[in-house]
Amino acid sequence: MTQKKGLIAYDTRYGSTAEVAYWLRALIGEDQAVEVKKLEQILTVKPYDYVIIGSYTRWEKSFKPTYAFISKFYNDLAQKQVAYFITSGECDETTVMKMPGKPPHLSCGRNYLFDQLENFPAIKPVTTGGFGGRQTTPLLNRKDSFLIWLLGKTMPKDKIGWDGRDVWESLIPERVEAFANEIRQKIVSLPPRNDAAAYRTYWTSLQPANLADPAKAKNTVKPYTLKQDTSRVLLSRFRIRGTLDDAVSHIHDWSRQTGATLNVKKRDYYILYYQAVKNYNGKNRVIHIVAALFPEDPGNVQIALRNYDRPDHRKGVSEDMTKAEEFLCANGRGLK
Repeated sequence: MTQKKGLIAYDTRYGSTAEVAYWLRALIGEDQAVEVKKLEQILTVKPYDYVIIGSYTRWEKSFKPTYAFISKFYNDLAQKQVAYFITSGECDETTVMKMPGKPPHLSCGRNYLFDQLENFPAIKPVTTGGFGGRQTTPLLNRKDSFLIWLLGKTMPKDKIGWDGRDVWESLIPERVEAFANEIRQKIVSLPPRNDAAAYRTYWTSLQPANLADPAKAKNTVKPYTLKQDTSRVLLSRFRIRGTLDDAVSHIHDWSRQTGATLNVKKRDYYILYYQAVKNYNGKNRVIHIVAALFPEDPGNVQIALRNYDRPDHRKGVSEDMTKAEEFLCANGRGLK
């Protein structure tokens, strides 16, 4: 069998995407014909059988050079096997963002690829990946430093967690490894790696999170179980055993019992986002429900329930959210 020729094409601002690109090449296999190039180095994609395109994010989507690259080679890419990956500040794909002037919407991780997928519909990616990222805060340019400060002041605290750190990261190595194994299996017809952890030198870092306090830990993966009740958001995040279809069935059963109307806002192979609408004291309120599959936690479904009403308007909503979690976790489905 003729060996397939692959290209990992990436753009990077502070280095995370470059790290991941070379890490993926190692995981796919040093014996495989895979080239790694920055977008500006690429004159044509014609010689390649498959192309993996990686980008960092700005304003909840890939940055402009990635769009320009795909546009330039759109017709050729549409004839090839393609995969997308993205690095970003956050990777909790159950996040629903509510920002001034914009409707509530899914955010983080693979969700940042929705716009790219919609803009280039002829390209049907074999798989997509959203891994998180890492930054060295003192090296951020002024614009990005201001943006991080602004997000820290305005966004719900379940999303923001890098305050006071010189190095922060949200990158989940298991997600990179799962993505690489999908490439191995679905594109180059190789078995998944059982030794993937041996390649984590691309991720491991001895840098302290805070130069003044070397004992301060870098950001870690968010816990699967999380409760939050602030003036901005009421949040319950947990996980259950089963498939995404199982979770969808249980959510529909709960909605019928509680009298809430489910509106589907987004559905993809790994995620489903509902807005559950119910009238409380003459006013319609919304519970945002997200069910998602995380590559690092196979066999389970992550669930997040959110409400953005003011605390004095949440009484009935809070009760229904508690009942929803109890219902979804019943019969031994719930996990710690």
